[in-house]
Amino acid sequence: MKVKSLLAILVVAVFVFAISCKEKAKETVPEKAEVKAQGQVAEKAEAKEEEEKEEKGEKAEEQAKKVKVELPAAVAQAIRDNVPNAEIEIMTVEQEAGLNLYDIEFKAGRGEIEVAEDGTVMDVATIIEMKDIPPAAAEAIQKAAAGATIKQLEKSEVRAEIKKEGEKGTIVKLDKPKYVFEAELVKGNQTGEIQVAPDGKIVEATKWTAGIAVKKEEAEEKEEAEEKEEKEEAKPAAVDLKILPPEVLNAFKTAYPKAVIKGASKETEKGVTYYEVESVDGKMNRDLLYTADGKAVEIEKAVSPGALPAAVTQALAKAYPGYKILKAEDLVKGGQKYFELQIQVKDKKIGVTIDPDGKIVEKSGSTEKIEKK
Repeated sequence: MKVKSLLAILVVAVFVFAISCKEKAKETVPEKAEVKAQGQVAEKAEAKEEEEKEEKGEKAEEQAKKVKVELPAAVAQAIRDNVPNAEIEIMTVEQEAGLNLYDIEFKAGRGEIEVAEDGTVMDVATIIEMKDIPPAAAEAIQKAAAGATIKQLEKSEVRAEIKKEGEKGTIVKLDKPKYVFEAELVKGNQTGEIQVAPDGKIVEATKWTAGIAVKKEEAEEKEEAEEKEEKEEAKPAAVDLKILPPEVLNAFKTAYPKAVIKGASKETEKGVTYYEVESVDGKMNRDLLYTADGKAVEIEKAVSPGALPAAVTQALAKAYPGYKILKAEDLVKGGQKYFELQIQVKDKKIGVTIDPDGKIVEKSGSTEKIEKK
């Protein structure tokens, strides 16, 4: 009887133990599933973070490509940091108290920036509207603009100034930026500028200069006409290629398979016959001069002012303070590389040929004055 009782107790104990193990197993499975799910979430988060890092890296590369690295490295970096993805329209290099300052205007209404050669940002200007200007400053601008049209408004953030000591100067970074509001004004055939502090105090009074102001509509029409002209130039032109020897034509097509010839001519200099080929390759205009055997002796192509080496812009700033680049071309002649530039200094146009090291080898047209229309 005792044996039977013991067997019954043992069976019950085994049954209870089995049920207990089964319940524990049920509890463990969700825990494992939850851990696995958490692991998957973590992996996805890490993957997303890596994608974002890669995307940021790609964007940084794109931004770096937007600004030509041929600018002084520190200046190019300052532009990338402050006006990312901007495209340079006009670059002017000025010299003040022995310091080179790069004044750069951007396309698509991205404003301007002035950067010292060491990369110090002197001033950043953004285009704004009247509603963005403090009341006191807005009132002063409107008062100065009486009888004139306000063409454009800018907000300048001054971050550094030049402290002059004799003929030399030192850049002093400001603890806090100073803000100045500038208005471009048009009155009849005159244009003017005025600078006002946030409290309405006149920083620089209106200076009027003679010249017909180009209205926004006229500027847009001019831009459209230029775009149309570029498209027309890009179209294959009816050029008589028979003037070119087969050696010249083959050499050109081999070197530039996608380019379109838009002009061909023959000239003789000192008893030697040369063949000039004018071409367009995408958005690149390129002119070449060949000898009859197909050897290219001159290659000339348009370049952006921002692509000029620092040595070139520094030499120009020293020789022609306050200059502005109107046109820039890369020239390879006799195996040597040069830059052919057309610059403006005050009211004169000057042609300058300069090598990559900044040595001016030729200049012309210094007496040609720019007509004010």
